[in-house]
Amino acid sequence: MRAAQGLNVADVIVVGAGPAGSQTARRLAEGGADVLLLDVARFPREKPCGGVLGERAVEMAGPQVADLAEAVGQGSEVYYDGRLMGSNRLRAYFFRRTTLDAHLVGQAVEAGAVLREGVRVTGVEVSPEGAFVRSPGGPFSAQIVVGADGTNSVVGRSVGLSPLRGDSRYAALRAIVPVTPDEAEALGVANPTRQAVHFFSDLFGFAWVAPNRGAVNVGLGASVDKAAGLRERFARFVDGLGLKAAAARGAQIPYMPLPRVSALRVILTGDAGGFVGPWSGAGIEEGLAASEEAATVCLEALDEGNFSAASLARFDARCALQLRRLRGRGQWVKFADRFTRPGVRFPYWVERILREAAGLDTSFIARHRGLSAGFAAP
Repeated sequence: MRAAQGLNVADVIVVGAGPAGSQTARRLAEGGADVLLLDVARFPREKPCGGVLGERAVEMAGPQVADLAEAVGQGSEVYYDGRLMGSNRLRAYFFRRTTLDAHLVGQAVEAGAVLREGVRVTGVEVSPEGAFVRSPGGPFSAQIVVGADGTNSVVGRSVGLSPLRGDSRYAALRAIVPVTPDEAEALGVANPTRQAVHFFSDLFGFAWVAPNRGAVNVGLGASVDKAAGLRERFARFVDGLGLKAAAARGAQIPYMPLPRVSALRVILTGDAGGFVGPWSGAGIEEGLAASEEAATVCLEALDEGNFSAASLARFDARCALQLRRLRGRGQWVKFADRFTRPGVRFPYWVERILREAAGLDTSFIARHRGLSAGFAAP
C-alpha cells in the first residue's frame, strides 16, 4: 500500500457508489488501501429499485443496516394473473435506496475511503504503467479501477468488457405511492408484512408491491424487447391495484453476467459485471457478494504489485460458482424470451412452474442455495 500522492491519486478508484461500489470501497479501506470512491450523484439520492434485501445481504452490509429498514417481513406472496399461487416465508427487509445507499456510502467513508460526489466519469485508460480515469473535473489515476457504475458501465465499455447487450436486459419502472394502513393490508403487504410479486400470462416480465413506511414501492419490469408500452402497462397495473397514479422512474437491469469481469487493471462488480439475479432482476445481494471478492483480489494485487489481467482474473475465479449460477439462469431467461411474443399468452406449463416455485418451503430453499433470491424485487 502507499499513501496518496494527491487528491486525484489512489491505490484503487471505485467508480459508482451504489451498494456494490460502496461495499468494495469499504472493504478496501478496511484492508489498508488508499481508495477514491467516485459518483456522478450527490448523496442521499434516489434510485429506481424494489429495495428488498434478504438476511444474507443485510449481514454483508453490516448489522446497523437492519435498523434502517422501512419494514421487516416474512418473504413474498406470488400471483399469476391476479391469482395467488403460493408464498415463501423467508425473512425480508424493505428499504428506500435513498437511506440504504447513503448509509453504505457513509460506512465506506468512515472506513477511510475518500468520496468525490458529482464526478461524471467519461472513460478509462489502462496500460502496464497505470490506470487513468477521465472526467470533466480532471483526470484521476490509480493502480486498479473497479467499475461499479451500472448496466451501461463506462469503465467496462472503455476496456471492452461491457458490450451493450440489449437482448439480455430488463427494462423496469418504479414508483413510491403513499397508502393508508388499510390500503396496505388490502394490497396483501401488511398483517403480516411481506411483498407481493406478480407474474402475467401475456408479459415476459414481473411486477412487485413492497411495503414502506406509509407507502408502497410498486414496480413493473419486462425484457427490453418486450417492453414497448411498458409505461402505459405500469399505469394500468397501478390503477388495477386501486392506487393513484404516481411519477415512475425507469432503469435497465442486466440478466446475464459478462463473459469476463476483469481485465488489465480493471474489475467489474454489481450491475456493471452482470451480478444480478436473472429470474427477478434483484441485484443488491449479488453485488454485495461479488464486491467482497473484488476487494480481496484488489488487496492481494496491491500486496504483490501485480495488476495484470492474469492477476486480476482471480476475481473471475473467486466468483466462478456465482457466475455459473447466474449465467445458467440467464440462459433460461434468454431462451424463454426468444420464443415468446408480446401479447401472446404463455402455455400452461409456465403457470405450473410458477406454482411449484412459489410453493417452495424455506427448508427446500435453504438446501438449494440461491433460490432464496428468486422472488426478490429488483
